[in-house]
Amino acid sequence: MAKKHPGFYLVLLIIIQILLVFSLHLLARGAAPPGEPLTFSGRFTLVDGDGNGIPDHLGYFLPLPASRPDVVWVCGELQAMIDQQWRTIDYTARSFTQTSGEAALYFYGGELRRLRVNGPFRILIEIRGVNLHASGVGGVSAVYHYDQFEAADAVLTNQGPFSTAQIKKVIYTWASENGIQLGPLQTVTFAFDRWRFDFGGVDGGYGKRVWYAPTGEINWTIQ
Repeated sequence: MAKKHPGFYLVLLIIIQILLVFSLHLLARGAAPPGEPLTFSGRFTLVDGDGNGIPDHLGYFLPLPASRPDVVWVCGELQAMIDQQWRTIDYTARSFTQTSGEAALYFYGGELRRLRVNGPFRILIEIRGVNLHASGVGGVSAVYHYDQFEAADAVLTNQGPFSTAQIKKVIYTWASENGIQLGPLQTVTFAFDRWRFDFGGVDGGYGKRVWYAPTGEINWTIQ
């Protein structure tokens, strides 16, 4: 019988060790108890951000799980029934700490008026944190009509309340400092966690679209 090379036994030993470690890893994963699925028991409500008695935001309030990381991100994707299908019309994401018992998400009513979309609205929720990830349908709202909302100056953002008029001044100052010519302002709205300003063209030129995030970031494009 031919004598095997010593290297053969070394390779065989390494393979056995790798298989053993891999098997133990699978056993450990199988022994871990499955996490309990989170249930979303949030509620929709009309929100009057500027206090004038007319709703200007659609709010969604979600109780956060008592057992959670120090910081969690809650993302909400707002949908409306358009052409017999749920379609996304807005999105927001906010972080919440352990001291927050409830996550409050706000969707600007001026955008609902601009789109001329009515309820019921549906929201898809995603919660992320250290060792925490859950997602699903957060609920369906009552049949709100878009003309119940006003396009208010005040906007409840993920960085707190802001005045659209003040943001507009920031945009004009930024454009002047950067040598960017802006035509007549045609559209102002807030959606997907940022303002959108649409300006017409100057002397027959192309228009410009400017986005402003509550963090101060500005982006623009020709349209």
